[in-house]
Amino acid sequence: MPQNTMDRRGVLRAAAGIAGAAAAVTVAGALPAAAHGRSRSEFPEIPGMVGDRRANEFWYEYDERFYFNPTPELVEAVDVIVKPFGGFTKVDSAWAATRSGGRYPRSFLELIQPNRDAFVLLSDAQRDVYREFYGNDPVGLVRAFQDFGQGVLFDPRRSDGNKVHMMNFTPPDFTHAYHRWHPFLAGFRLLDIDVKWWTHINRLAGVSWELQSIGQPAIDANDNKRLAPRTVRGVTRKWLHRSPDQLDKAFDTYPYPVDLGKF
Repeated sequence: MPQNTMDRRGVLRAAAGIAGAAAAVTVAGALPAAAHGRSRSEFPEIPGMVGDRRANEFWYEYDERFYFNPTPELVEAVDVIVKPFGGFTKVDSAWAATRSGGRYPRSFLELIQPNRDAFVLLSDAQRDVYREFYGNDPVGLVRAFQDFGQGVLFDPRRSDGNKVHMMNFTPPDFTHAYHRWHPFLAGFRLLDIDVKWWTHINRLAGVSWELQSIGQPAIDANDNKRLAPRTVRGVTRKWLHRSPDQLDKAFDTYPYPVDLGKF
């Protein structure tokens, strides 16, 4: 996506190898067992594409539905949600202000509770995409977030500035998008909307954020390197065991996790 328009994408995104049996149980428990994800064989070959085929299609479709071609209802829902924050680019600072004011989560709930219906609409639409691609493949979903954070999903169908499925940014600043995503994920939880699911996605967003912080993948590069498997497993394990309060505390820090690379 164009670097100067990353904020809406960060708002609309909902978030190799899973770290051990305990983490696998955590992930599996967050997904509906009866759902079915799409097979890799369903997708046509794309010349020049790099990385997992289904993960590329998942993030491509996410962008199609929630950034490039959202329905009027979704556009209206997001506009309603962000208005109390002062707009897209102020979502992270508005959330941070409620955190530092000493009344969180009540102060944040006062901003979002009147617009719960808009949060429900956004949640339902995003859940549909997760079910479609990873309904019965929780490990695949984790890998999709890991690959996203590492910047190893190169998609030539996108325009310049958007060819890698990752959180883009305008150098030299690191991306603000993860910190504009987190308030939405925390909002779903605080509004009692699919709490278990969105807490899980919040953890996976943290995984992506830390992996991107470590690897610093380049925009539009088709040769971004994967991180060491030990690092990917360790970061994933750490985030998948975090409580909601620990997630909030982790996202109090910008631009990088305070415990970057420690696990």
